[in-house]
Amino acid sequence: MNAKALIKDSLKNSSLFPALIYLRYWLSRYISKKYFTNYKTYGDSKIEKVDEGINFFGYYNISPENINGDILFLKVSAEKERGSLFEPASIMLKKQNGTVIKLTETKAWNWQQGCMFQWLGPTGKKIIYNDYEAEKDHYIAKVINTAGNLLNTYEHPVNNVSKNGDFALSLNYDRLAYMRPDYGYFNRRNPPLTDNDNDGIWHINFDTGKTKLIISLKQLINIFWTATMEGAEHKVNHIDIAPNGERFMFLHRWIGPHGRFMRLVTVKPDGNDISILNGDTMISHSCWLNNCEILSFCNYKGVVGYFRFNILGESPEFFFEQMPKVDGHPSISPDGKWIVTDTYPTLSRMSFLLLYNMKDDKLIELGRFYQPLKYQSEMRIDLHPKWSMDGDKIFFESGHSGRRRLYRMDVSKIIHE
Repeated sequence: MNAKALIKDSLKNSSLFPALIYLRYWLSRYISKKYFTNYKTYGDSKIEKVDEGINFFGYYNISPENINGDILFLKVSAEKERGSLFEPASIMLKKQNGTVIKLTETKAWNWQQGCMFQWLGPTGKKIIYNDYEAEKDHYIAKVINTAGNLLNTYEHPVNNVSKNGDFALSLNYDRLAYMRPDYGYFNRRNPPLTDNDNDGIWHINFDTGKTKLIISLKQLINIFWTATMEGAEHKVNHIDIAPNGERFMFLHRWIGPHGRFMRLVTVKPDGNDISILNGDTMISHSCWLNNCEILSFCNYKGVVGYFRFNILGESPEFFFEQMPKVDGHPSISPDGKWIVTDTYPTLSRMSFLLLYNMKDDKLIELGRFYQPLKYQSEMRIDLHPKWSMDGDKIFFESGHSGRRRLYRMDVSKIIHE
Protein backbone atom coordinates (compact mmCIF):
# COMPACT_ATOMS: atom_id res chain seq x y z
CA MET A 1 0.00 0.00 0.00
CA ASN A 2 1.43 3.40 -0.98
CA ALA A 3 1.78 6.42 1.31
CA LYS A 4 -1.35 8.13 -0.02
CA ALA A 5 -3.47 5.04 0.65
CA LEU A 6 -2.02 4.69 4.16
CA ILE A 7 -2.88 8.29 4.97
CA LYS A 8 -6.40 7.83 3.61
CA ASP A 9 -6.98 4.70 5.70
CA SER A 10 -5.59 6.41 8.80
CA LEU A 11 -7.97 9.32 8.36
CA LYS A 12 -10.96 7.01 7.88
CA ASN A 13 -10.16 5.20 11.12
CA SER A 14 -9.61 8.43 13.03
CA SER A 15 -12.17 9.80 15.50
CA LEU A 16 -11.83 13.08 13.60
CA PHE A 17 -13.09 11.60 10.34
CA PRO A 18 -16.76 12.66 10.75
CA ALA A 19 -15.66 16.22 11.56
CA LEU A 20 -13.38 16.29 8.50
CA ILE A 21 -16.25 15.12 6.27
CA TYR A 22 -18.49 17.87 7.64
CA LEU A 23 -15.76 20.50 7.20
CA ARG A 24 -15.20 19.43 3.58
CA TYR A 25 -18.94 19.67 2.93
CA TRP A 26 -19.21 23.07 4.65
CA LEU A 27 -16.30 24.54 2.70
CA SER A 28 -17.61 23.21 -0.61
CA ARG A 29 -21.18 24.37 -0.13
CA TYR A 30 -20.79 27.77 1.49
CA ILE A 31 -17.29 28.93 0.51
CA SER A 32 -16.55 27.35 -2.88
CA LYS A 33 -20.01 27.00 -4.46
CA LYS A 34 -21.88 29.62 -2.37
CA TYR A 35 -25.05 27.54 -2.16
CA PHE A 36 -27.14 29.27 0.51
CA THR A 37 -30.53 27.72 -0.28
CA ASN A 38 -31.67 24.11 -0.05
CA TYR A 39 -32.89 24.03 -3.63
CA LYS A 40 -33.07 26.09 -6.79
CA THR A 41 -35.08 25.43 -9.94
CA TYR A 42 -34.69 26.53 -13.54
CA GLY A 43 -36.49 29.76 -14.49
CA ASP A 44 -40.03 29.73 -13.18
CA SER A 45 -40.29 25.93 -13.02
CA LYS A 46 -42.39 24.96 -10.01
CA ILE A 47 -42.15 21.87 -7.84
CA GLU A 48 -44.85 20.48 -5.61
CA LYS A 49 -44.69 17.75 -3.00
CA VAL A 50 -47.02 14.85 -3.63
CA ASP A 51 -47.94 14.56 0.05
CA GLU A 52 -46.93 15.53 3.57
CA GLY A 53 -44.72 13.41 5.79
CA ILE A 54 -42.14 10.85 4.68
CA ASN A 55 -43.00 9.48 1.27
CA PHE A 56 -41.29 8.13 -1.85
CA PHE A 57 -41.87 5.98 -4.90
CA GLY A 58 -38.70 4.10 -5.74
CA TYR A 59 -36.65 3.54 -8.85
CA TYR A 60 -36.20 5.65 -11.95
CA ASN A 61 -37.72 4.97 -15.38
CA ILE A 62 -41.08 3.80 -13.94
CA SER A 63 -43.86 6.37 -13.81
CA PRO A 64 -45.85 6.73 -10.56
CA GLU A 65 -48.70 8.09 -12.65
CA ASN A 66 -51.40 6.33 -14.68
CA ILE A 67 -53.27 7.60 -17.74
CA ASN A 68 -55.89 9.22 -15.49
CA GLY A 69 -53.34 11.30 -13.57
CA ASP A 70 -53.55 9.18 -10.40
CA ILE A 71 -50.24 8.88 -8.51
CA LEU A 72 -48.82 5.97 -6.51
CA PHE A 73 -46.42 6.48 -3.62
CA LEU A 74 -45.21 4.84 -0.40
CA LYS A 75 -45.51 6.38 3.04
CA VAL A 76 -43.77 5.52 6.32
CA SER A 77 -43.60 7.11 9.78
CA ALA A 78 -39.82 7.08 10.29
CA GLU A 79 -36.57 6.98 8.33
CA LYS A 80 -34.38 4.16 9.57
CA GLU A 81 -31.79 2.02 7.86
CA ARG A 82 -33.52 -1.10 6.51
CA GLY A 83 -36.80 0.45 7.55
CA SER A 84 -38.83 -2.58 6.43
CA LEU A 85 -37.60 -4.37 9.58
CA PHE A 86 -39.39 -1.77 11.71
CA GLU A 87 -42.62 -1.03 9.85
CA PRO A 88 -44.54 -1.90 6.70
CA ALA A 89 -44.83 0.82 4.07
CA SER A 90 -48.29 2.11 3.25
CA ILE A 91 -49.18 1.99 -0.44
CA MET A 92 -50.93 5.28 -1.15
CA LEU A 93 -52.93 6.59 -4.09
CA LYS A 94 -53.33 10.28 -4.84
CA LYS A 95 -56.23 10.71 -7.20
CA GLN A 96 -56.26 13.26 -9.97
CA ASN A 97 -58.66 15.40 -7.90
CA GLY A 98 -56.14 15.55 -5.03
CA THR A 99 -57.79 12.99 -2.73
CA VAL A 100 -55.25 10.72 -0.99
CA ILE A 101 -56.20 7.20 0.14
CA LYS A 102 -54.33 4.25 1.59
CA LEU A 103 -54.73 1.10 -0.48
CA THR A 104 -52.78 -1.49 1.49
CA GLU A 105 -49.36 -2.19 3.07
CA THR A 106 -46.20 -4.02 2.09
CA LYS A 107 -43.46 -5.53 4.25
CA ALA A 108 -41.03 -6.00 1.32
CA TRP A 109 -39.47 -2.64 0.49
CA ASN A 110 -36.21 -0.71 0.50
CA TRP A 111 -35.27 2.96 0.16
CA GLN A 112 -33.89 2.72 -3.37
CA GLN A 113 -36.58 0.75 -5.21
CA GLY A 114 -39.51 0.77 -2.83
CA CYS A 115 -41.56 -2.40 -3.34
CA MET A 116 -41.15 -2.26 -7.14
CA PHE A 117 -44.84 -1.29 -7.36
CA GLN A 118 -46.20 0.10 -10.58
CA TRP A 119 -49.27 0.29 -12.76
CA LEU A 120 -49.92 -3.09 -14.37
CA GLY A 121 -50.76 -2.70 -18.05
CA PRO A 122 -51.92 0.42 -19.89
CA THR A 123 -55.44 0.77 -18.41
CA GLY A 124 -54.40 2.34 -15.09
CA LYS A 125 -56.78 0.11 -13.14
CA LYS A 126 -54.42 -2.48 -11.63
CA ILE A 127 -51.30 -2.18 -9.45
CA ILE A 128 -48.60 -4.79 -8.87
CA TYR A 129 -46.19 -4.76 -5.95
CA ASN A 130 -43.90 -7.02 -3.90
CA ASP A 131 -44.70 -8.24 -0.40
CA TYR A 132 -43.46 -10.70 2.21
CA GLU A 133 -45.56 -13.71 3.20
CA ALA A 134 -44.57 -14.57 6.76
CA GLU A 135 -46.42 -17.89 6.90
CA LYS A 136 -44.34 -19.35 4.07
CA ASP A 137 -41.32 -17.10 4.71
CA HIS A 138 -40.93 -15.95 1.13
CA TYR A 139 -41.44 -12.94 -1.13
CA ILE A 140 -44.38 -12.69 -3.48
CA ALA A 141 -46.05 -10.28 -5.91
CA LYS A 142 -49.62 -9.07 -5.41
CA VAL A 143 -52.03 -7.36 -7.80
CA ILE A 144 -54.71 -5.02 -6.47
CA ASN A 145 -57.19 -2.59 -7.99
CA THR A 146 -57.49 1.12 -7.22
CA ALA A 147 -59.82 0.33 -4.33
CA GLY A 148 -57.13 -1.84 -2.70
CA ASN A 149 -58.90 -5.15 -3.36
CA LEU A 150 -56.60 -8.13 -3.92
CA LEU A 151 -56.95 -9.54 -7.45
CA ASN A 152 -54.07 -11.99 -7.74
CA THR A 153 -50.93 -13.32 -6.08
CA TYR A 154 -47.77 -14.68 -7.73
CA GLU A 155 -45.16 -16.86 -6.07
CA HIS A 156 -42.22 -14.73 -7.20
CA PRO A 157 -41.64 -11.02 -6.56
CA VAL A 158 -41.30 -8.84 -9.66
CA ASN A 159 -38.23 -6.90 -10.72
CA ASN A 160 -39.53 -5.55 -14.04
CA VAL A 161 -42.90 -5.71 -15.79
CA SER A 162 -43.65 -5.58 -19.52
CA LYS A 163 -45.37 -2.44 -20.76
CA ASN A 164 -48.49 -4.31 -21.91
CA GLY A 165 -48.69 -6.13 -18.57
CA ASP A 166 -48.61 -9.72 -19.82
CA PHE A 167 -45.40 -10.90 -18.11
CA ALA A 168 -42.75 -9.93 -15.58
CA LEU A 169 -39.21 -10.97 -14.73
CA SER A 170 -37.98 -11.85 -11.27
CA LEU A 171 -34.69 -12.37 -9.45
CA ASN A 172 -33.45 -13.47 -6.03
CA TYR A 173 -33.90 -10.66 -3.49
CA ASP A 174 -32.12 -12.75 -0.84
CA ARG A 175 -29.00 -12.71 -3.01
CA LEU A 176 -29.33 -8.94 -3.41
CA ALA A 177 -29.70 -8.54 0.36
CA TYR A 178 -26.42 -10.42 0.74
CA MET A 179 -24.43 -8.94 -2.14
CA ARG A 180 -26.08 -5.53 -2.75
CA PRO A 181 -28.25 -4.71 0.27
CA ASP A 182 -29.43 -1.36 -1.16
CA TYR A 183 -31.78 -3.36 -3.42
CA GLY A 184 -32.55 -6.37 -1.23
CA TYR A 185 -35.29 -7.22 1.25
CA PHE A 186 -34.51 -8.26 4.83
CA ASN A 187 -37.64 -9.90 6.17
CA ARG A 188 -35.99 -13.31 5.84
CA ARG A 189 -33.16 -13.51 8.36
CA ASN A 190 -29.92 -15.03 7.00
CA PRO A 191 -31.57 -17.34 4.45
CA PRO A 192 -29.32 -19.83 2.63
CA LEU A 193 -28.49 -18.76 -0.93
CA THR A 194 -29.67 -20.89 -3.81
CA ASP A 195 -26.83 -22.46 -5.81
CA ASN A 196 -25.86 -21.02 -9.20
CA ASP A 197 -27.68 -23.80 -11.08
CA ASN A 198 -31.03 -22.79 -9.59
CA ASP A 199 -30.68 -19.04 -9.31
CA GLY A 200 -30.86 -16.28 -11.91
CA ILE A 201 -33.83 -14.74 -13.74
CA TRP A 202 -37.41 -16.09 -13.68
CA HIS A 203 -40.20 -15.42 -16.19
CA ILE A 204 -43.69 -14.88 -14.71
CA ASN A 205 -46.62 -15.45 -17.07
CA PHE A 206 -49.53 -13.37 -15.76
CA ASP A 207 -52.11 -15.29 -17.81
CA THR A 208 -51.19 -18.74 -16.52
CA GLY A 209 -49.49 -17.77 -13.26
CA LYS A 210 -46.59 -20.06 -14.13
CA THR A 211 -42.97 -19.14 -13.38
CA LYS A 212 -39.87 -20.52 -15.05
CA LEU A 213 -36.14 -20.05 -14.52
CA ILE A 214 -35.06 -18.84 -17.96
CA ILE A 215 -31.42 -17.88 -17.26
CA SER A 216 -29.29 -19.37 -14.50
CA LEU A 217 -26.18 -17.87 -12.99
CA LYS A 218 -24.36 -21.08 -13.90
CA GLN A 219 -25.37 -20.56 -17.52
CA LEU A 220 -23.99 -17.00 -17.52
CA ILE A 221 -20.77 -18.17 -15.92
CA ASN A 222 -20.22 -21.08 -18.31
CA ILE A 223 -21.07 -19.29 -21.54
CA PHE A 224 -18.99 -16.18 -20.90
CA TRP A 225 -16.39 -17.35 -18.36
CA THR A 226 -13.26 -15.29 -17.66
CA ALA A 227 -10.44 -15.73 -15.17
CA THR A 228 -11.81 -12.89 -13.03
CA MET A 229 -14.74 -15.17 -12.14
CA GLU A 230 -12.45 -17.58 -10.28
CA GLY A 231 -13.67 -17.69 -6.67
CA ALA A 232 -16.26 -14.96 -7.30
CA GLU A 233 -19.89 -14.68 -6.23
CA HIS A 234 -22.43 -13.75 -8.91
CA LYS A 235 -25.71 -11.89 -9.12
CA VAL A 236 -28.03 -10.29 -11.65
CA ASN A 237 -29.79 -6.96 -11.20
CA HIS A 238 -31.47 -4.01 -12.95
CA ILE A 239 -33.68 -5.92 -15.36
CA ASP A 240 -35.45 -3.73 -17.92
CA ILE A 241 -37.82 -5.01 -20.60
CA ALA A 242 -37.87 -3.31 -24.03
CA PRO A 243 -41.03 -1.29 -24.83
CA ASN A 244 -42.29 -3.95 -27.28
CA GLY A 245 -41.51 -6.78 -24.85
CA GLU A 246 -39.35 -8.69 -27.32
CA ARG A 247 -36.04 -8.41 -25.41
CA PHE A 248 -34.80 -7.36 -22.02
CA MET A 249 -31.52 -6.17 -20.60
CA PHE A 250 -29.87 -6.83 -17.24
CA LEU A 251 -26.54 -6.54 -15.46
CA HIS A 252 -24.53 -9.63 -14.62
CA ARG A 253 -22.09 -8.76 -11.85
CA TRP A 254 -19.48 -10.79 -9.99
CA ILE A 255 -17.30 -9.95 -7.00
CA GLY A 256 -14.28 -11.96 -5.94
CA PRO A 257 -10.53 -12.03 -5.32
CA HIS A 258 -9.85 -10.19 -8.58
CA GLY A 259 -12.27 -7.34 -7.88
CA ARG A 260 -15.73 -6.26 -9.03
CA PHE A 261 -16.82 -6.84 -12.64
CA MET A 262 -20.00 -6.53 -14.67
CA ARG A 263 -21.61 -6.92 -18.08
CA LEU A 264 -24.59 -5.42 -19.85
CA VAL A 265 -26.55 -8.31 -21.35
CA THR A 266 -29.66 -8.55 -23.55
CA VAL A 267 -31.79 -11.62 -24.22
CA LYS A 268 -35.23 -12.70 -25.39
CA PRO A 269 -37.95 -13.24 -22.74
CA ASP A 270 -37.67 -17.02 -23.12
CA GLY A 271 -33.95 -16.88 -22.20
CA ASN A 272 -32.65 -17.47 -25.71
CA ASP A 273 -30.29 -15.40 -27.88
CA ILE A 274 -28.07 -14.02 -25.10
CA SER A 275 -25.87 -11.13 -26.21
CA ILE A 276 -23.23 -9.12 -24.31
CA LEU A 277 -23.28 -5.43 -25.20
CA ASN A 278 -20.49 -4.23 -22.91
CA GLY A 279 -18.19 -5.36 -20.09
CA ASP A 280 -16.33 -6.01 -17.88
CA THR A 281 -15.07 -2.74 -16.32
CA MET A 282 -18.01 -0.50 -15.43
CA ILE A 283 -21.66 -0.35 -16.44
CA SER A 284 -24.11 1.59 -14.32
CA HIS A 285 -27.61 2.85 -15.11
CA SER A 286 -29.29 2.27 -18.46
CA CYS A 287 -32.62 2.76 -20.20
CA TRP A 288 -34.26 1.76 -23.48
CA LEU A 289 -34.38 4.63 -25.99
CA ASN A 290 -36.60 2.55 -28.27
CA ASN A 291 -37.04 -1.14 -29.08
CA CYS A 292 -33.51 -1.44 -30.50
CA GLU A 293 -31.34 1.10 -28.71
CA ILE A 294 -30.11 1.34 -25.12
CA LEU A 295 -28.60 4.35 -23.39
CA SER A 296 -26.05 3.35 -20.77
CA PHE A 297 -23.63 5.17 -18.49
CA CYS A 298 -20.53 3.02 -18.68
CA ASN A 299 -16.88 2.59 -19.48
CA TYR A 300 -16.57 1.64 -23.14
CA LYS A 301 -13.02 0.98 -24.35
CA GLY A 302 -11.58 3.31 -21.72
CA VAL A 303 -14.01 6.21 -22.27
CA VAL A 304 -16.55 6.94 -19.50
CA GLY A 305 -19.90 8.56 -20.23
CA TYR A 306 -23.29 7.89 -21.79
CA PHE A 307 -23.16 5.52 -24.78
CA ARG A 308 -25.83 4.34 -27.19
CA PHE A 309 -25.88 0.58 -27.87
CA ASN A 310 -27.83 -1.03 -30.69
CA ILE A 311 -29.02 -4.60 -30.19
CA LEU A 312 -29.00 -5.14 -33.97
CA GLY A 313 -25.21 -5.18 -33.92
CA GLU A 314 -24.27 -1.64 -34.91
CA SER A 315 -21.19 -0.21 -33.21
CA PRO A 316 -21.78 1.63 -29.92
CA GLU A 317 -21.45 5.39 -30.11
CA PHE A 318 -20.77 8.15 -27.63
CA PHE A 319 -24.09 9.82 -26.85
CA PHE A 320 -23.74 13.54 -27.52
CA GLU A 321 -21.16 15.84 -26.01
CA GLN A 322 -23.44 17.83 -23.71
CA MET A 323 -24.64 14.83 -21.70
CA PRO A 324 -23.01 14.79 -18.24
CA LYS A 325 -19.87 12.71 -17.80
CA VAL A 326 -20.99 11.58 -14.35
CA ASP A 327 -23.29 8.72 -13.41
CA GLY A 328 -27.04 9.30 -13.27
CA HIS A 329 -30.44 7.68 -13.77
CA PRO A 330 -31.68 8.33 -17.33
CA SER A 331 -35.23 8.09 -18.67
CA ILE A 332 -36.56 9.02 -22.09
CA SER A 333 -39.71 11.12 -22.51
CA PRO A 334 -42.91 9.55 -23.87
CA ASP A 335 -42.41 11.38 -27.19
CA GLY A 336 -38.80 10.16 -27.45
CA LYS A 337 -37.30 13.67 -27.75
CA TRP A 338 -35.99 14.39 -24.24
CA ILE A 339 -33.92 12.62 -21.63
CA VAL A 340 -34.10 13.39 -17.94
CA THR A 341 -31.25 12.31 -15.70
CA ASP A 342 -29.62 13.30 -12.42
CA THR A 343 -26.35 13.26 -10.52
CA TYR A 344 -25.33 11.90 -7.17
CA PRO A 345 -24.78 14.51 -4.43
CA THR A 346 -21.60 16.55 -4.89
CA LEU A 347 -19.22 17.52 -2.07
CA SER A 348 -21.66 20.31 -1.27
CA ARG A 349 -24.44 17.65 -1.05
CA MET A 350 -26.29 19.06 -4.04
CA SER A 351 -27.98 16.66 -6.48
CA PHE A 352 -28.65 18.03 -9.95
CA LEU A 353 -31.73 17.34 -12.06
CA LEU A 354 -30.91 17.61 -15.77
CA LEU A 355 -33.00 17.71 -18.94
CA TYR A 356 -31.41 16.95 -22.29
CA ASN A 357 -32.81 17.89 -25.72
CA MET A 358 -31.60 15.22 -28.16
CA LYS A 359 -32.42 17.24 -31.27
CA ASP A 360 -30.48 20.36 -30.26
CA ASP A 361 -27.82 18.65 -28.11
CA LYS A 362 -28.77 21.04 -25.31
CA LEU A 363 -28.54 20.34 -21.58
CA ILE A 364 -30.75 22.24 -19.14
CA GLU A 365 -30.22 22.27 -15.39
CA LEU A 366 -33.77 21.88 -14.09
CA GLY A 367 -32.75 22.21 -10.48
CA ARG A 368 -30.30 21.48 -7.70
CA PHE A 369 -31.42 19.93 -4.44
CA TYR A 370 -29.64 19.64 -1.12
CA GLN A 371 -29.41 16.14 0.39
CA PRO A 372 -28.63 16.26 4.15
CA LEU A 373 -25.62 14.32 5.40
CA LYS A 374 -27.86 11.87 7.24
CA TYR A 375 -28.79 10.34 3.89
CA GLN A 376 -25.83 8.03 3.28
CA SER A 377 -25.23 4.47 2.02
CA GLU A 378 -28.47 2.41 1.98
CA MET A 379 -30.33 5.46 3.32
CA ARG A 380 -29.15 7.73 0.52
CA ILE A 381 -31.60 9.72 -1.57
CA ASP A 382 -31.10 9.59 -5.32
CA LEU A 383 -33.40 11.84 -7.34
CA HIS A 384 -34.40 8.86 -9.52
CA PRO A 385 -36.33 11.00 -12.04
CA LYS A 386 -39.29 9.57 -13.98
CA TRP A 387 -41.77 11.03 -16.46
CA SER A 388 -45.48 11.63 -16.18
CA MET A 389 -47.61 9.83 -18.73
CA ASP A 390 -48.15 12.99 -20.80
CA GLY A 391 -44.45 13.96 -20.71
CA ASP A 392 -45.19 17.42 -19.26
CA LYS A 393 -44.04 16.65 -15.72
CA ILE A 394 -41.12 14.94 -14.00
CA PHE A 395 -41.33 13.11 -10.68
CA PHE A 396 -38.29 12.87 -8.43
CA GLU A 397 -37.34 12.27 -4.80
CA SER A 398 -35.36 14.61 -2.58
CA GLY A 399 -34.53 15.30 1.06
CA HIS A 400 -33.95 19.04 0.76
CA SER A 401 -36.85 19.75 3.15
CA GLY A 402 -35.27 17.54 5.82
CA ARG A 403 -37.57 14.65 4.94
CA ARG A 404 -37.61 12.17 2.09
CA ARG A 405 -40.40 13.17 -0.26
CA LEU A 406 -41.70 12.59 -3.78
CA TYR A 407 -41.99 15.77 -5.85
CA ARG A 408 -43.46 16.71 -9.19
CA MET A 409 -42.03 19.38 -11.49
CA ASP A 410 -43.95 20.93 -14.37
CA VAL A 411 -41.68 21.14 -17.43
CA SER A 412 -44.39 21.77 -20.02
CA LYS A 413 -43.16 25.28 -20.87
CA ILE A 414 -39.66 23.95 -21.52
CA ILE A 415 -40.87 20.95 -23.52
CA HIS A 416 -43.27 22.92 -25.72
CA GLU A 417 -41.45 26.22 -26.17
